[in-house]
Amino acid sequence: MIFSARLDETGTDGLSPYTVVAGAVSTDVGWGKLETAWGKLLGAGTRYHWEEFQDRDDPFAGWSDFKRKRFVERQEKIINRNSIFRVSIGVESAAHAEVKKRMRGIKGFRPDSDYGLCLRYLMFATSEQLSKVDPGHRLRILVEDGPWTPGAYETYLRVTAMTGKRKPARHAHRLVGFASAPKGVYRSLEAADYLAGTEHAWMATGKHHLRRTAERLSVMLTRKELEQWYAGMIEGKEARRAFASAKKASYVGKSA
Repeated sequence: MIFSARLDETGTDGLSPYTVVAGAVSTDVGWGKLETAWGKLLGAGTRYHWEEFQDRDDPFAGWSDFKRKRFVERQEKIINRNSIFRVSIGVESAAHAEVKKRMRGIKGFRPDSDYGLCLRYLMFATSEQLSKVDPGHRLRILVEDGPWTPGAYETYLRVTAMTGKRKPARHAHRLVGFASAPKGVYRSLEAADYLAGTEHAWMATGKHHLRRTAERLSVMLTRKELEQWYAGMIEGKEARRAFASAKKASYVGKSA
């Protein structure tokens, strides 16, 4: 079965200590139902944006606390009914910068931006979670057009080019599509904006580290996780390089 992850990002302005990429995973049928329900909730011509809602700007100016609470409850209900699980990956920007600085010069090390790392980790973690639902699943990625879209697509291409059984390469073949859309085209990307905002707010409390259930996959990458992640990637590259060398040597030996 083919699933789709609809994603948005927040904390990329350099003012937040955390960068977060978040959204949810569903089938095309599930996303279609969410599009309809979300559109009915907001009404024609009205678009949702997390920051506008938090700042009480138009179209949410003048709303009472009770109306805001009821609106959020309905958002939550729509997402819960029409998605399989939520997903969010956050990274501590300062810790990431420090780890990249210490690993600079190591053979095989290629650093990601905070956004790129979150997306890369999210694709593998999402595939890992989906394997419990459908071992033969495939995954598509949809993001909103913006300044991070070219980098997101480059990360996607780099990941899909990976091969092998080692993590994270073992899930690369699950990825079967990447697309972006202008703001306002998909209501599901407004839902992803809501999820990114709520998750970023939760992570900023400092209480958040890992939540992994059937309905929610949420990870904060701290210094420890970052070191393990990059070390694992380098180890995987070295293993693939050694395998390729051994295979070539074996071929040369047989030819001789």
